[in-house]
Amino acid sequence: MNIVDIITKKKNNEELSYEELDFAFNGYLDKDVADYQMSALLMAITINGLSLDETINLTDIFIKSGDVYSFKKKVADKHSTGGIGDTTTLVAMPIVAACGVAVAKMSGRGLGFTGGTIDKLEAIPGFEVEMDKDDFYEQIKEIGIAICSQSDKIVPLDKAIYSLRDVTGTTESLALIASSIISKKIACGASYIVIDIKVGNGALIKTQEEAEILSDWMVKIGKHFKRQIETIITPMDEPLADSIGNALEIIEAIEVLDGKKGKLYEVSIEIAAHILAMAKNISMKDAIILAQNAIKRGAAKKMFVRWIKAQRGILSALHVSDKVVYIRSKEEGTVEEISAINCGRLAMKLGAGRVKKNDEIDYSVGVKILKQIGDYVKERDILAELYVADYNFKLDEEDLNLFVIK
Repeated sequence: MNIVDIITKKKNNEELSYEELDFAFNGYLDKDVADYQMSALLMAITINGLSLDETINLTDIFIKSGDVYSFKKKVADKHSTGGIGDTTTLVAMPIVAACGVAVAKMSGRGLGFTGGTIDKLEAIPGFEVEMDKDDFYEQIKEIGIAICSQSDKIVPLDKAIYSLRDVTGTTESLALIASSIISKKIACGASYIVIDIKVGNGALIKTQEEAEILSDWMVKIGKHFKRQIETIITPMDEPLADSIGNALEIIEAIEVLDGKKGKLYEVSIEIAAHILAMAKNISMKDAIILAQNAIKRGAAKKMFVRWIKAQRGILSALHVSDKVVYIRSKEEGTVEEISAINCGRLAMKLGAGRVKKNDEIDYSVGVKILKQIGDYVKERDILAELYVADYNFKLDEEDLNLFVIK
């Protein structure tokens, strides 16, 4: 078997066998296949796609590349396909845990202009994102929630491919998204799984049609592996939250847990409710009330603080840059659009995301949106704040094109 033949086969839009996928992907993990060869295969897959059978096979290959966790009691997990200002994990998961359903979650780092949960958690000084199997089990047993980064032993193949996708323009492949997500959920032992599929210009998935295809595939792959998976589809043409940037997003997640309403609150409640409905065998209506009450009575916030402390995070040391630049309106009118993708790209350019897989992230920088769609603004009103590392940082005029005002 030859990697060049496999690349060529997929370039010609032919279906790959289990053995060919295994040869290529595990060959990359074993360093027998070079970065540039896997990059070519990933691009061919992104352009031509994989069939459902190929995707199931690739998911199985990913799962078998490492350890698989198993818990005495059923645990929950969720995943978002990536969006701007998407900090739902940090809100929804403490809600779920506060309602008595254990959360065992392994999260990833940022892909392109979308933020990663692990990057956000690392903005909290001292927070330990790496956990071995025993510590992971013990923390879930003790407090009911643990969220960590991918270890070298859990789906190591996905970890290697995930980093490469980030820097090769192959993040939007539906098959690769599905294999990556489902393999991690199954390997981490989750029984109740919710997938939040973001769709729009600020997401990896651009169209409703693609989102519905991915949703259908997720459910079918879950059934193949005997897991119950529910999906929701969330619009992502505008940011999900007011804050884009790692430390800023932690702060906003805490504000939501304190009761701040808005899109982030609504989607987080929906995600938590889907899990609670499955786990407790109750209606969505009752599950929504349960999730809302977890915030109202402060239980979710207490769980969040306890969880962060358990993983050595020091919330009081969270740092946001003190260097602030303002984006002001050039005209009078009503805010009609806020571009999610432009907000994400600007935050990445400020240093909040990665261009190359080894890039260092500045956790203190980002964008804070101060006006919402429908707001009336005057000329020179402040639309957004940019938290920058250096006042001399150069931005082009197009970098500041976040708002449409008419």
